[in-house]
Amino acid sequence: MKKLSSLIKGMVCFCLSILLFWGTGNYANAETLSTAQTENTEVDTRPDYVIYVNRALNCITVKQLDEDGTLTPVKSIVCSCGREGSETPEGTFQTSDYYEWRKMVDGTYGRYAVRFNRKILFHSVPYIEESPDTLEWEEYNKLGQNASLGCVRISVKDAKWIFDNCKPGTTVVVYSNTEEAGELGKPEAIHINENSLYKEWDPTDSDINNPWLTGQTVYHPFTGTIDEFNYEAYADRYPDLKNAFGYDKDALFQHYITLGINERRIAVSY
Repeated sequence: MKKLSSLIKGMVCFCLSILLFWGTGNYANAETLSTAQTENTEVDTRPDYVIYVNRALNCITVKQLDEDGTLTPVKSIVCSCGREGSETPEGTFQTSDYYEWRKMVDGTYGRYAVRFNRKILFHSVPYIEESPDTLEWEEYNKLGQNASLGCVRISVKDAKWIFDNCKPGTTVVVYSNTEEAGELGKPEAIHINENSLYKEWDPTDSDINNPWLTGQTVYHPFTGTIDEFNYEAYADRYPDLKNAFGYDKDALFQHYITLGINERRIAVSY
């Protein structure tokens, strides 16, 4: 009987040990979960905005949602919505994913991209590479017109504003109105001259290397032979030279080595 009593006591102690172990473990898990929940529910103190995209007139009006429920227009943006056959879908959506650089479906890159409807995002005018000096300036000059494959293109400055200020879950309303651009109107788009030495940069980009801000750019003069000189591209780049010399290879090369290089004109080899 004593042996049986000792055995029972031992089993009870073992069960109590198990219960204490699991109780401690559950408490620790609950504490960890509570900490994780606290970390994941930090309050975003940025203001609440609603982004209205008028795809008919290619402009955006951002409105701030006030505490009393009213909407106050605070910013207007010129944009490029989807072209014919690739129209930006109408409807009400919410922002979700945010990317400083995002590869697009056509292999180009968008900066400060913010997703709001599956494959549809706000983003900069496309870049050829993931580098701020490879802007597709021809596409930049289409801001204010329907030009994209469905996304909403905007300048780098405006894309970064949305990226920085509009928190995940921001409401986006895409609609069509050919009569009214919005309370703040439609801003005038910047146009980049095809002869500009800075045309591969977005003029609104705050990058310290942006030559639009400093007025300077790294100039790489052509140092090849006349046989390597792309005289047709040189003439096409500068209408004044084309009017004067046409496609006269010798005359264009002579102009470049005597005048063009000092004028910091661009010449490229084949």
